[in-house]
Amino acid sequence: MVCKGREGIVILPFPWYDNMSAHGRNEQDQPAGVFLYSMDRQWGSPDMAIHFKTFPGCEAVNKQLWNELASNASPMMEWEYFHALETSGAVCPERGYRACHLVAFAGEEPFAIIPLYERDRAWVEFGDGGLIEFLSELTGIPYRAGLVGAIPFTPVPGYRVLCRPGFDNPETTRLLLNHIDTLCTDRGLWSCRLYFVSPHFSHLHSLLLQHGYVALRTTYRLWHNHDYRTFDDYLLSFKSSRRTKIKREIRAIRDRGIRLEMVRGEDAPAYYYKEMCELYERTWIKHMGVGMRPFLNQLFFEELQSSFRHRSSFAVASMADRRLAMALFYEKADVLYGRYWGCYEEVPFLHFAACYYHPIDYAIRKGIRTMDPGFGGEHKPIRGYEMEPVYHYIKFHGEEESRIAKSILQRLRDYSHYRT
Repeated sequence: MVCKGREGIVILPFPWYDNMSAHGRNEQDQPAGVFLYSMDRQWGSPDMAIHFKTFPGCEAVNKQLWNELASNASPMMEWEYFHALETSGAVCPERGYRACHLVAFAGEEPFAIIPLYERDRAWVEFGDGGLIEFLSELTGIPYRAGLVGAIPFTPVPGYRVLCRPGFDNPETTRLLLNHIDTLCTDRGLWSCRLYFVSPHFSHLHSLLLQHGYVALRTTYRLWHNHDYRTFDDYLLSFKSSRRTKIKREIRAIRDRGIRLEMVRGEDAPAYYYKEMCELYERTWIKHMGVGMRPFLNQLFFEELQSSFRHRSSFAVASMADRRLAMALFYEKADVLYGRYWGCYEEVPFLHFAACYYHPIDYAIRKGIRTMDPGFGGEHKPIRGYEMEPVYHYIKFHGEEESRIAKSILQRLRDYSHYRT
């Protein structure tokens, strides 16, 4: 049974048992932060001490190591992306993000990283729909003070534990989750929240539930390449009326003399990144107004140009020698991620052409299997983007505080189930 909570969030059933005893953890038998675990033979000794360190920013973690562990993760889980967020000041203590990236070592060898931030607020965490702030205000318990595992300001299903090959297993994940519990206890934090957890790190989902996390489910839209050979093949997946409307929208753009092209980030001039920031801010003001500071800034886009251009691409709309609009994408392996969009001139259907149709055509020609268009957007379903579940996880700390939070969530579930 599932039911709707706040703002479209679905609160999934959760177990009511003592999580710590279920995992057999005995803190008297081992020093804080150190666990003994039989490691893979390639590390030498069959029993090596596992220990953990937290780092106050990705800059304190070796870039090559981080990216080796992120080789199979989304591009936004790579060192350069976190570095752009942190060094630009977009993510900083002033905005409620104090980095404490957790690294696990076997002896002297690091084998896992989980990016974490200590937060004193839960504002704009996307995945919980305001649930943590609601619980904090309702009960007076500061659940908002906690550890957050997420890619800040980037609501994309891709957050995961970064592991060396051979260590992406349940035992490694249990060790990390146990130590996260220790961090929360030692720092007096009331929750741990993991948002937009990657669907490809399958065992993490079941282990989080076993470990006492509450699961929330939201929906997301992705485009999948169903072995299309051409853009016309994609159009044939629609009914005739919808296919005619899409063709009409594309023709309207062409009839205005507007040209669209995809430009690789490595080939893009530096001023594309500067203009993308300007367009991002224009879009922000249009939808959010001038009273709220944008999440990102010029330094962030400069960092993309400096160190993330190999993952970036631009959909550029121009007429004669004048750029009308741009959309920024990230690309890795067989996935294309749509991130930011903006225009200098409002043109009917230009947003759809630059953010959906042209990138889809590009993806088909390149053999890209999936396009992630970004969070939200009511226009995606009628353009072939399919609904996918996305999961977020919250664990409450403190015996009584956890009981209170789960009791309220249970009432929300029961009430929503009764209404439906």
